[in-house]
Amino acid sequence: MVGVVATVGLLSAIFLITDDSGIDYAHVIASHSLTQQNLQVTLLVFGLALVLVACVATWLIALYSSFRIAGPLFRFSQNLKGLMDNALTMPQAIRKDDLLQAHWVQFDASQARLRAHYDDLQQALHAAEQALQPATDPAALTQALAKLKEVEQRVQL
Repeated sequence: MVGVVATVGLLSAIFLITDDSGIDYAHVIASHSLTQQNLQVTLLVFGLALVLVACVATWLIALYSSFRIAGPLFRFSQNLKGLMDNALTMPQAIRKDDLLQAHWVQFDASQARLRAHYDDLQQALHAAEQALQPATDPAALTQALAKLKEVEQRVQL
């Protein structure tokens, strides 16, 4: 893109320097005074314009990249902070066209499995507490402890 702009600018500078009297480019370059008067200013202006085009192109590429990469990373960090503060917080999904969509699917599945594990753990603890009541039979306590062991086995590495 910058190369195309440079070529077009150089050609337009050549056409601006030549005049309507029929002097061609070779005569213009040979004429030292005309070259000093027009070429330096034209090339300076065009050079600054070329630098500006390169800066804008770089800025647009960086802006687009940051929206597709930094945005999802920020959303991931906010979701993790929310889950650490409150395990019942539902995470916010990233945009469908973001670059980290596969990672989001894995993150969402992981947090769903973690929630299911927390629910199973709460149910097993509640069953164990009920089994520890004085009027319950020992088989219920054994069953509740077995359920707790099963839930605990799922988190072992």
